[in-house]
Amino acid sequence: MADATPTRVFVYGTLKRGFPNHPLLAACASPFVGAASTAAPASLVIGPYSVPFLLPTPSSSSSSGHVVSGELYAPSPAALVELDALEGTHIGVYERRPITVLVGGSGEVVEAQAYFAHPSYAEALWRRCGGEEAEIGEYTADHAARDYYLCAVQYNCCIQNDRVQVS
Repeated sequence: MADATPTRVFVYGTLKRGFPNHPLLAACASPFVGAASTAAPASLVIGPYSVPFLLPTPSSSSSSGHVVSGELYAPSPAALVELDALEGTHIGVYERRPITVLVGGSGEVVEAQAYFAHPSYAEALWRRCGGEEAEIGEYTADHAARDYYLCAVQYNCCIQNDRVQVS
């Protein structure tokens, strides 16, 4: 019997090396596979509190998005449980969905999973962030360093009762 292919997770924001949530990947012994990017353009925006959100394609959008840069990991099933908890999948902040990525250097096409903004608020978040004009191809340290308070005021968003609220 062949071994099952391990789940691979594409991270594009605070889970990348050098960002605040990366220690969780290290603590869970999730092997780094390599630098990667989305195989197709995607919508990545900076939401409240300077948090990045990969969005399902907004239905009201004619945006073609950007190729999004990130990193690819091979977490264990136990690590996926920890990642899902961090990303709030149980309360509707993010949902883990399939995505096709290209591994840097080799150009190998890999099926992976990534955390997308939950569809219940993704389109409203996209519009509030500025739509197509706000889409980026890479979440950087400069994005992470933005003043959280100003972002919350600018986007008129907050997390209340463990759910993202966009007004």
